[in-house]
Amino acid sequence: MKGRLGLLGRYENFPEVIHGVARLSFKFPMKKVRQAILCVLQQLNQEVCSLNVITPHLQSDIEVSFEVGVAEDVGFNYLDKEELDRFQKSMVEKELSLLDFFCVVRYHVVKDRRKRVPLKFDYHMLRFTFQENSMELQICHERGTQRVPLEDLIAFITKRINEELFKKRLKPLSLEYFTKPLIKWT
Repeated sequence: MKGRLGLLGRYENFPEVIHGVARLSFKFPMKKVRQAILCVLQQLNQEVCSLNVITPHLQSDIEVSFEVGVAEDVGFNYLDKEELDRFQKSMVEKELSLLDFFCVVRYHVVKDRRKRVPLKFDYHMLRFTFQENSMELQICHERGTQRVPLEDLIAFITKRINEELFKKRLKPLSLEYFTKPLIKWT
């Protein structure tokens, strides 16, 4: 399916049930925010950090890594350097009003002699929708233990995006609000 610009960045089966919504504002071109988001999520695919870096109020010996894919039609492509370059080139040709991602938060406990023992992972869908001078981040927790609360995951991603914007001498994103929509049980 590669090459269909109309579906690049959009996941056709994005869930209807949203577990968290954050609204962020900015004062520079939207294109710069999209580029920063893609760069940060691609960088996360190469990193391992301690759980308390993401969730400061939890002290543990758990390591966290990420596996992030960017949407294309009904699937996701692993966000490596090649995919990042392809998306950035496509954004020159077409403005993307939203970007969808699949994000696996992987947990490991380090045992004797650096043996990494996997724990249950968390699976999330992220949707960034862009308006003039603001964006909304919708997050859906698909499955897993939710070891990292949604607000901590959003704060961590926002912090990393702001660090990327700082490198480009741009002002940080401002969090206007974070909410967990009420789910109606029928």
